[in-house]
Amino acid sequence: MRESTGLRHGIRVVVGLAGIAVVATLLLTLYSSERANHAAAERADRLDPAETLTAQLQTAYVDERNALRGYLMSSGEPATPVLAGSPSGSASSGGSASSGASGLLGAAQSSGGQAADSDRLDPYEKALDDIAARGRDLRARLGDFPTLLAQIDRVDETYRRWQTDSVIPEIALMNAGEPAQAQALELGTDSRDRFVALRAAVTKLDGAITAEQTEAAGRVKSSGDIMLSSFGTIVAVLLAMSALMLILSRRWLLVPINELRWAVNAVAAGRYDTTIPAVGPREIIDLADNVEAMRSQLVTLVRQNERSWEALAQEGPAVLALRDALTPTSLRDTAGLELLGRVDPAEGELAGDWFDAIELPGGQVAVVVGDVAGHGAASGVFALRLKQLLTAALTRGMEPAAAVQWVVEALGDTGETFATALVALVDPRGGEVVYANAGHPDALVLRADWTALPRPRPRVGAHAAMAAAAIEDHPAEPDGLGADLDPVALASREPATGTELGETDFEALAGEVNLVDLDELARLGEVEPLASTGPLMSSLVAAPEAWRAGRLRLAPGDVLFVYTDGLVEARDDDGRLFGRHRLVDELVRVGGRTPGQLLDDVFAAVRRHSPGRPSDDRTAIALSLSGEFRA
Repeated sequence: MRESTGLRHGIRVVVGLAGIAVVATLLLTLYSSERANHAAAERADRLDPAETLTAQLQTAYVDERNALRGYLMSSGEPATPVLAGSPSGSASSGGSASSGASGLLGAAQSSGGQAADSDRLDPYEKALDDIAARGRDLRARLGDFPTLLAQIDRVDETYRRWQTDSVIPEIALMNAGEPAQAQALELGTDSRDRFVALRAAVTKLDGAITAEQTEAAGRVKSSGDIMLSSFGTIVAVLLAMSALMLILSRRWLLVPINELRWAVNAVAAGRYDTTIPAVGPREIIDLADNVEAMRSQLVTLVRQNERSWEALAQEGPAVLALRDALTPTSLRDTAGLELLGRVDPAEGELAGDWFDAIELPGGQVAVVVGDVAGHGAASGVFALRLKQLLTAALTRGMEPAAAVQWVVEALGDTGETFATALVALVDPRGGEVVYANAGHPDALVLRADWTALPRPRPRVGAHAAMAAAAIEDHPAEPDGLGADLDPVALASREPATGTELGETDFEALAGEVNLVDLDELARLGEVEPLASTGPLMSSLVAAPEAWRAGRLRLAPGDVLFVYTDGLVEARDDDGRLFGRHRLVDELVRVGGRTPGQLLDDVFAAVRRHSPGRPSDDRTAIALSLSGEFRA
């Protein structure tokens, strides 16, 4: 099952929903808290004081009536109640009615002898002031309650009717000197009913205020309930989110990771065909896809490795057999010769270089040193073909040049594959050597009659070739430094004839010469080169009589040293070649060494110059006539 939703997207959705729920609940809680605070403040600051004011107003109305009655009854015997209706009148408010009554009272006081003592109206006046003050305070408290203000207006209207229809006429009768009529009006049914209506209006106002108090208390309670439920909702949301995250983490993380871990462990245990499951969120799927790609690549590498081991198991014996076929059967003192050779392959056990010694009828010994371009198994196979063809040609009595010609023709078209070789026929009895050098590096003949003494520094002229040999450390390009050097100009820069060249002069001269002429070294009487006698062995350059023969004679103690280019082209860390001049220096460094000692010392010098794995096959042989070297 593949999930298209990413882990981060899913988490964002869950957290977003939970956040919305929490924020909404918090907003509801804040609203409920504000509502509860407003309801509580409304009751404490307005309704509860208004209820008290209403009760005080009710008391003030009673006090006003009692004061009025006391004023009316204090003037004499109470008169018989009059049942007629009260005089009509109007007032704008309780305060206005009380003002009108006070005005009538003032008029009564101004009449001589008919008015009661003014001190008897002080409670009445005090009640009027109290009613006015309570009315103003009540309206201020209940200004935000339209229904309660309407009730107050009804109370005021009822109060005005009582004042206009009862109180003011009664006081007017008192002012007119008719107390009996005033008392009768007060004790009449109409005045009583009006005052009862006023008390009923005040009682109804008090009931409305009580209802508002109850409603406010209900709002406080409901707000508290909402707050409590909000907190419960937050806790429930958090718990639900935690449970949901546990469920989703198991579905999105634990299960996919466990399946991925099981598959990876199976692959690690060697069950490479186990498919990595792609389940879970997108991130886990991407990881699983990467692991699956790695597993597929690993399976491919394992299969290739198995095939490589199988191929190695099949080819290993063939490679070893090929190596054994290229190795001479024996290099021993044969027919008066001492012949030793060494091959240091660049890769594995098989080299493209080889050497061989073949005893021929008549006592001659054929010596072959070959170098196939490249190294490894392919070069080894081509080298074996060359060895077999050269052996066949030489055993049939062909001379070296003819043998090389025949082998190249027998090989046919070899494409870009080519080889170099030095083929020599050595007569151990007379020391005569007939050779053909097919593009091979110059072999060197070390004569036994030279004296190994400390050699002076090369001098100008006779030893200039030694300086030229140093160019192998810094080979020049065909068009590089020294390519167009004028020999006359070069000679003009040399010190006077016979002067030894110092280290600086030697290196400078070596850096300006781009040719190495080992023939000049022969003049020193130390080594004799066997230069090339024809092109390398390839059908591309084959031509009739392309190879010619060379001849020389070896004396007892002389050494013929044949090598491949891998020996002199070994480079140090600075890229400088070992070079033939260092090879010559090593050959002539100490006299009286056997071929085996020469090989050991030369290969040791090359390894010191270029340590580590060879970049090309290194091969050399040393051959001498049996006999003692002369000191």
